[in-house]
Amino acid sequence: MNDISEKNAQKPCPADGAWIRLNQLEEAAETTVTKQLHAFEAPFRDAYEAGVIIPVLRSKGRATIDVRPAALFFKRALNDLRGVWLLLRTGYTSQAASVGASLFESAVATTCLLQSNDNIADFHADLHGKIPWSITKMAKMVVQGEGKKPQSKEFENSWRALYAHYSWLCQVKHSSRSSVIHDTTASTLAGKGYVVMALPNVREEDVPVKSMVAIISLHRMLECTEAFAHALGFREKLPDYFRFAERFQTARDSAWRAFEPHLKALQPISISKSEFAKKNPPIE
Repeated sequence: MNDISEKNAQKPCPADGAWIRLNQLEEAAETTVTKQLHAFEAPFRDAYEAGVIIPVLRSKGRATIDVRPAALFFKRALNDLRGVWLLLRTGYTSQAASVGASLFESAVATTCLLQSNDNIADFHADLHGKIPWSITKMAKMVVQGEGKKPQSKEFENSWRALYAHYSWLCQVKHSSRSSVIHDTTASTLAGKGYVVMALPNVREEDVPVKSMVAIISLHRMLECTEAFAHALGFREKLPDYFRFAERFQTARDSAWRAFEPHLKALQPISISKSEFAKKNPPIE
């Protein structure tokens, strides 16, 4: 028996070299997915470059608040933006959504820390160094900062819509049933099951999911970038220094144009039956 086991152990198996082969699969996937997401590349570039200009604007404007606490989270959001793009382009959609959820958290935290000195004090007062507000609370703080009156219909529907984006990302991040089932489409075998292995998803049916991750990430990045510019004293008009205003507006416009073709596409992952959706339906 031992001789037989030793012989079997020495036989080649599909796992041999599988890790190295992933490099080749990812290179091939990048070629395919880059074409699928071509329209999103420019908005990711412009959103990132607008964000990088933000620190330079500090010397050009008149900061209305201490922006240093917010800058910590803003830097993380920029890292996450790059991470989302790299993962999307390589075909790892679910992992991109997970980083997108992190971006969402850092972006709304950035915006909230730029709203008032009281918010900054609350941040410093947290003994564990954590963001002192829940995502729900921050969603409400963000829309209130946009001028929507608490308890109004506009306010209630706005924070619900904002949080729904985070809820959708988490539906992917936390491996919900619909999410893990969709993940198998990357390695299906002509309707005869799927291979259990890491594999980039280059299927067309995954493009709407990638597009949703992309647009949510871009919107949150641009939202906190604008909030930063406002806090630096550019509330009435975004500055033209280093083409900041142009990059920002181009990113915003082109992001929506890139997503528009996927608006009515079938989304395999939905939050319509989630606990959040049931407890917080839109107010008619």
